[in-house]
Amino acid sequence: MSKGFLWFAQNNDTTDYVKCSIALAKSIKQHNKENAICVVTDEKSKFESEYVDVVKVMHTDESAEHKIKWANEYKAFQLTPFTHTIKLESDMLWTTNTDWWWNYLWQHDLVFAVDCKDYKDNNVKNISYRKLFIRNNLPNIYNGLSYFRRSTHAQEFFKLCEQITLNWKAVKETMLVACHDEYPSTDVVYALAYRIMDPTQQQLIDYPWFKFVHNKPDIQGRTTEYLSPFKINEKIIVGSQRMHRVWHYLDKNIPEEINVRFG
Repeated sequence: MSKGFLWFAQNNDTTDYVKCSIALAKSIKQHNKENAICVVTDEKSKFESEYVDVVKVMHTDESAEHKIKWANEYKAFQLTPFTHTIKLESDMLWTTNTDWWWNYLWQHDLVFAVDCKDYKDNNVKNISYRKLFIRNNLPNIYNGLSYFRRSTHAQEFFKLCEQITLNWKAVKETMLVACHDEYPSTDVVYALAYRIMDPTQQQLIDYPWFKFVHNKPDIQGRTTEYLSPFKINEKIIVGSQRMHRVWHYLDKNIPEEINVRFG
């Protein structure tokens, strides 16, 4: 039984996601014994790092002409080298040991982070940038911290994600109300696919520990500058609070900045 972490890293005109990926991989290795890592990238963004075990380079890029590189993420199921996979986003950092998660996750086909947390560890449900979710009665799930195992049920989910992604223009015009996203946001794709599979959300698993701290200002109620994140040894401090969860930062220079503020 193989277990590991997977995410996509495709640079665009403004952001070096490869750099973010190396920082995330390093943080996972620092905290976890179960730390196998696979990063999926494209031919322009490909890289090597001692912290990444497998780099998979896509030769077909569905987002080649897109400013935001979301359109390949439905491929997670077919590209993962692991039997059990935790899918992440590259602009995250690990802050604690989570090896014990696998004891719970492996029993299920699909598990998502439901809702997210602010820096004080409060649960955040209704937030301004997710009005689309409320309007369309979509489950408030996040692809940035999700789990799937090699199973028929998970395969069906990702096949739905593929159809939604590849037919995005028709989907947003006929299946969603007031959706103006030019590109297929992975969070929306996941949520719509899950709603189709489980309309009443009776099978949605909501583990209280399987959530991350989201650093968007409308979640935190404060800007990153105000929260002034820094490190003491390997502990990340945000707004005077030590992070004990996965931290999804917003400013892509954060990994370098908190190292400069190293205590």
